[in-house]
Amino acid sequence: MKSMRTSFFSAAVISIFLCPLMAEANVSPQHIPQLDSLASDISLMGYIPQGGEMLVLAASNNWFGLLCGVKLLPGDSYELESILSDTTGKWRYFGSALWSPGGDVLLVTAPESKCLPRNMEPAIQAGSEAVFYLDGYELLHEPRTAVSTPYMEVLEINPDSTGRFVFSTDSRGIYWVEVMQQTESGPSIELLFPVIAGGTAEDVLRGTIDIPVSTADSPSEILHELNIIRRSRGIPILESNEILDSLASIRAGNLAFSASFSHFGLNTGSLAEILPEGISAYAENIGRGRGYQEAWSMILISPFHLQTCMSQTYTHTGISGSVDSSEYEWQLVLVQIFASGAYEE
Repeated sequence: MKSMRTSFFSAAVISIFLCPLMAEANVSPQHIPQLDSLASDISLMGYIPQGGEMLVLAASNNWFGLLCGVKLLPGDSYELESILSDTTGKWRYFGSALWSPGGDVLLVTAPESKCLPRNMEPAIQAGSEAVFYLDGYELLHEPRTAVSTPYMEVLEINPDSTGRFVFSTDSRGIYWVEVMQQTESGPSIELLFPVIAGGTAEDVLRGTIDIPVSTADSPSEILHELNIIRRSRGIPILESNEILDSLASIRAGNLAFSASFSHFGLNTGSLAEILPEGISAYAENIGRGRGYQEAWSMILISPFHLQTCMSQTYTHTGISGSVDSSEYEWQLVLVQIFASGAYEE
């Protein structure tokens, strides 16, 4: 009997990231200068960047943690007042800037981070080494850290005896660093930030340094883009499967209805329980964004998600999306299921 190999990863986005963490209750959000600076930059740009662009802009303002969201609100609105006075722990930090002379406010919120990089520079010389520490890393459960290169290669890195992380930047472009730990709900992404080699955030926003951006508007277009990338790297393409598409649709709907990020605890049961017999290996990616393009783009910049997408272990896939409108935070939930074994002749 074949051994079953499993893998689960979740990426979450709301404007950029919907916070998967809860801060200590009975504490109002703390006003911090890094998020003020980020809000000011967004206001000056005149638009809210999507996906990886937002992370690049945040890092350029020395914020490397996750973000809850970016909202444009009237300065005298009840929603703004309720966010700033909230003590449930949904938001831990915030920053703001005036959006217009009329008094509209751009509000950036962030969760309390379980780990943060120390001595991290958002931009370094191409060909040099990125060196940093992760405060709080030792408190995570079974943590793993990975880096994806501008060529979409994924390298897992470990700290040395002093807790220092090091990786080389062989070429110009963005290197994405991600930290994941195991939780009761499955793998949880605790950190995702860019290191720009040979350029700055301005180069990324001007388009002189590339960032993965999807143009897909449907699951079939996502599969088409994924197979183009796999083919360009000499990896066999994935075949679509109606059963896996149906399972992805069910799980996306459940995640949207429950406003959940969990791979487990859904009404459908665990993925292993609903997969067809004969599967020898399977994996699941969960992404969220303001549409298929942002949700899929975020998966592409996430090293652990990308590692699953590029794996030669899987032969078939099912992809689907569902809309989550919880608390009026409209998002598309994207689910990708990868499998092999059941469809081999």
